[in-house]
Amino acid sequence: MIKKVTVIALILLASVNLSAQNQCKVDNKYFQAGESLTYDLYFKKGLVNMKAGTSTLNTTSLKYAGQDAYKITLVAKSSGMVEKIFSINDTITAYTTKQLVPLAFYKNAEEGKNHTIENMSYTYNATGVSVHTKRVRDGQQKFDETMTAKGCVYDMASIVFYARTLDYSQMSKGSETRVDFISGKKKSYMVIEYQGLENIKANDEKTYSCMKLVLSIQTDAFEDKEESMKVYITNDDNRMPVRLDTKLKFGSTRAMLKSYKGNKYPVSAK
Repeated sequence: MIKKVTVIALILLASVNLSAQNQCKVDNKYFQAGESLTYDLYFKKGLVNMKAGTSTLNTTSLKYAGQDAYKITLVAKSSGMVEKIFSINDTITAYTTKQLVPLAFYKNAEEGKNHTIENMSYTYNATGVSVHTKRVRDGQQKFDETMTAKGCVYDMASIVFYARTLDYSQMSKGSETRVDFISGKKKSYMVIEYQGLENIKANDEKTYSCMKLVLSIQTDAFEDKEESMKVYITNDDNRMPVRLDTKLKFGSTRAMLKSYKGNKYPVSAK
């Protein structure tokens, strides 16, 4: 009898977890496993603005915690003269379900003289989601925290792919979408602002009609938004990132599309 009750309890618990995940599911029509994008990376600090290296953004399919999942991997590596100014060797990995429900986030970043390792894991329950986040910098633990949220929560990698799935046909310039977001040990909001269309000439010598998105972090305590990233995605069925501008602790980077493969649909470009 005890064994039967235990089995029923486990089934009910699994159902609750699935229910919590269901509210975060997204109908992804825009990208697929096998998409592989390569970028030229540029670094800017003060008056210094130069080609800094390369970056790749790959999406693969695998099993994660028993679920069919995407593994999204962003690698950025500096080279040449910029190594003497501010070296970059970053790997960011996010795991999501096929419906883009975040499962885990990992960051291994060597930026300048600092080496940062960050891990985040998501646990879904009856009231929402619990996120365990941990950071070690230069061998010293900076924090080890668990935060909760009632709705869906995103990280720096999964938020970009979530932004690719929004219905921009119903938006006008300046329209905003706000979602819960965790950076480090702080739970805040990521504001995705649609800034209309802009033609972007990429490093493959093609010009793409892109939707410009400005991603900014906002907290409950302050109305002001702190810009984190600009993302230009193709104005077609792929929503492929053509240009990504990211702010760093020291300076900023720009990734410009150089090549792509594995896209779900034909790409519109001139």
